Amino acid sequence: MSRPIMVFGMNTMFAVRQFLPQTIQTMQNRGFHVVVVAPPGEADPKIEGVEYRFVAVDREIAPYRDFRALIQIWRILRKLRPSICNMSTPKMALLGGLAGWLAGVPHRIYTLRGLRYETTRGRMRSLLMASEKLACGCAHQVICISRSVREAVIRDGLAPPAKTTVLGDRVSEGLSLEPESVPAATVTRKDCGIPETSSVMGFVGRLTKDKGIRELVDAFCLLRAQGKDVRLLLLGDFESGDPVDHATEQRIRSDPGIRWLGYVPDPLPYYSLMDVFVFPTYREGLGRVLLEAAVAGKPVVSTHTTGVVDVVFDGVTGLLVPTQDAAAVARAVGTILRDRQLARAMGERARELVRQEFDNSVYLGRLAGMIEALVQPDPTKEISR
Repeated sequence: MSRPIMVFGMNTMFAVRQFLPQTIQTMQNRGFHVVVVAPPGEADPKIEGVEYRFVAVDREIAPYRDFRALIQIWRILRKLRPSICNMSTPKMALLGGLAGWLAGVPHRIYTLRGLRYETTRGRMRSLLMASEKLACGCAHQVICISRSVREAVIRDGLAPPAKTTVLGDRVSEGLSLEPESVPAATVTRKDCGIPETSSVMGFVGRLTKDKGIRELVDAFCLLRAQGKDVRLLLLGDFESGDPVDHATEQRIRSDPGIRWLGYVPDPLPYYSLMDVFVFPTYREGLGRVLLEAAVAGKPVVSTHTTGVVDVVFDGVTGLLVPTQDAAAVARAVGTILRDRQLARAMGERARELVRQEFDNSVYLGRLAGMIEALVQPDPTKEISR
């Protein structure tokens, strides 16, 4: 008997490597043949045992190319006849969801990792909301990546409560907590050109406007203007889809107090160099880097926004400030850098919270159980398209 086919869809190969390896391994162990549909990506090693079908998918709106991608995905699904598809990231969720519906895939999941429309206005906001509503409508089940994302989905009428779920009490994805997943530091401050006596603000992620990069850099400059011996360590690349302003980019590239290392495949060793992890994002689904910082025992300064509030407890594991407020970021960072005892206590609580509530093995088991229940044959029911 042939194995049931499960198709995962993502906007980029980077997203595939970041979010799917453990999920794919879990489903392979449960007997599924896994196929990934994504744009052709970088030359990094592919996930072992996975079949890939490459389709060019733009992150931004591109009607002609989007229609062409929709037809390509539909043809792939019609040929594969999968038992289930799990689409994620906004554009793939829309195109892959529509293609799955048109192809008659019997079980369709949308893993909703964030709400892009939250930082837009006017017609663009209406268009993005309509796209999300259509993507949810094409799915039988919407897995919301965090509790606050689910609350926003229901509040904004994107999907009915019965169609949405969170696989845990707070989130639908955690971190692997085996000892080997938290390696000893192999990077030193000297390697990064950072003095041992300086305090370090750290950031890991895409260098985009929505990640609050301008506020991050402005907060760093405010602290330095106050006489603080502080350095800013940045891990991540600039992106053209949501660019930071020119002045901020130039300061990152030229300021000797800012250590910009670009994209780093394994950022975990770098957390040990940080005194505080700063993540002034405008919107988020979950913020995996917040969990990584917590595992490393680092206090966090972030924002009161969707996704963040599920994993950072204000005054307990970090400090939360309003979005787009550099002065508030600087004050919160200054508080943590001044009070080493507070910083240490927050870091310890953050690490313990991850171990108690964000163990990824729990969510993988629940996801596998949900999917197995979906594909079990039921002769009393006729599956509709």
